[in-house]
Amino acid sequence: MTDTETTETETREELFALPASFGQKRMWLLEQAGSGTALYTMRAALRLRGPLDHGALERALTEVVARHEVLRSVLRLDGNDIAQVVLAPGPVALPVVEVPGGPEAAVALAAELSREPFDLAAGPLLRCSLLRLSDEDHVLLALVHHSVCDGMSLGVLLRELTALYEPCLHGTAHPLEELPLQYADYAVWLREQVASGALEEQLAYWGERLAGVRELRLPADLPRPAVRAWSAVSAPVKAAAPVVRQLRLTAPGGGVTASMVALAAYAVVLSRWSGQNDLVVGLPVAGRPEVDLEPLVGFFVNTLPIRVDLSGDPSFGELLAQVRDRCVEAYSRADVPFELMVERAHPDRRAGRLPLAQTLLNVQQSVPPVLAAITGVTLEPFELPDTALQFDAVADLVEQGDAVTGHVSLSADLFTAETAALVARSLSSVLRAASAAPGTALSALPCPVADARAAAPVEAYEAYEAYEEVRTAVPAGGGKPQTPGEHLLVALWREVLEVSEVGVHDEFYALGGNSMRAVRIVTAAREQGLELPLDRMLGQHTIREVIAHTEAAAAAAGHRTTAAPAAA
Repeated sequence: MTDTETTETETREELFALPASFGQKRMWLLEQAGSGTALYTMRAALRLRGPLDHGALERALTEVVARHEVLRSVLRLDGNDIAQVVLAPGPVALPVVEVPGGPEAAVALAAELSREPFDLAAGPLLRCSLLRLSDEDHVLLALVHHSVCDGMSLGVLLRELTALYEPCLHGTAHPLEELPLQYADYAVWLREQVASGALEEQLAYWGERLAGVRELRLPADLPRPAVRAWSAVSAPVKAAAPVVRQLRLTAPGGGVTASMVALAAYAVVLSRWSGQNDLVVGLPVAGRPEVDLEPLVGFFVNTLPIRVDLSGDPSFGELLAQVRDRCVEAYSRADVPFELMVERAHPDRRAGRLPLAQTLLNVQQSVPPVLAAITGVTLEPFELPDTALQFDAVADLVEQGDAVTGHVSLSADLFTAETAALVARSLSSVLRAASAAPGTALSALPCPVADARAAAPVEAYEAYEAYEEVRTAVPAGGGKPQTPGEHLLVALWREVLEVSEVGVHDEFYALGGNSMRAVRIVTAAREQGLELPLDRMLGQHTIREVIAHTEAAAAAAGHRTTAAPAAA
């Protein structure tokens, strides 16, 4: 962020504040737990070849930010909740950066600029740059924090920017219609839906469907590091149209899409690789149930945790029918924010791990972005490779008719590039073999990653089992506080969780805790001199576990953790 941008944001008038959306609250929590990273930065780039007027493009950007309140919003802790604070519109800078090394240098610079984290409380949460390759060759780079943007929103941003360029160049009226809503309106509406009980049936479904779900434990190639770099290793995937079409046509009951075929195959690979027959795969969905939401920028995307049961060694065709049914059920209950699914399901939580879904399957339609024409300028998407990964494994695929292409990415903290290639090959192999013989049992389908990694050190399993042993060795309830820190947390838990009795071995979420209550306890403890790690608080924990971890971290840092004694 430049000095100019900082000054503009700090001096811009605050118009109003409203409660953040459920998705924004999750993004805020994730940022607090992993501050200093740029994991949740959305990126888009557009190459513009031809004579370009920088001033007109900068004015067009200013107009887009004025139209969409969320692009001039910040997120701040407001009492016991997170608020989105909307700032007054004003000029938006579009700095020009000289890039003498051509497109490859522009990709490298984009990666460098993407690593600069956002300050959610200060903003701005949108940073744009014009990378100048030559006099008539530029790359427009847009970096937006995920809390105010999603994949569809990036398309809206680029579409409006190109539509406004020529009106800003010639000083004429722009063709864009007035927005029917703003993102804050949607956030308030969704909160009202939840508060009124309108989503209770959907919430009940997710609670029942996800009850007792266990974490996906993939056998890692590398020891899990204390501090993760969040980088990725990737490999390409390709499934030919005849293969996918054959599986769609032979599925019992019909009604199967290419994305359902991909999900079934991905579940087979994950199951064979991990040895687990009950697993959850997250499916991103647009999260825009009304047509009036389509022209808006904002964080609408939702994640549907699809639970797949592979027990009993069914055939691929049988699995595909199950995946179809569960996807249809989930799509009809997609209004529930993922954050509320987590609260209703009460899954195991671990520090530094995402709850419910540790892997994602993202299948998109191959639809080119709709951009307005600019006289004398050729517009084309500028591809930026993904460099950061929040999950252990992600499959990013694109449907082109019945063909499916894309790539599989694994956490470079845990897996090698060779394993990523094996997973990608396994996905293609499962699809080809199942297409040739849909009645084949899952255990008989070729899965190179399972064969190659079956005898490898299973660090993820061992770490998880050791963690479980420690947890089960701790008494389930009771326990009197012994240290000043434990006394303080007992008092805070009683107050925040509104319970009369708290023991140092009681588990936070079992007592009715949730993410925002964890934030309240961290904030209150810090006010009384006890620094608690938020990432630890967001995982399953007892008072004794948190204090022990905090004291060990403080000792390692060379200072003591102190807290004023509190009444038991």
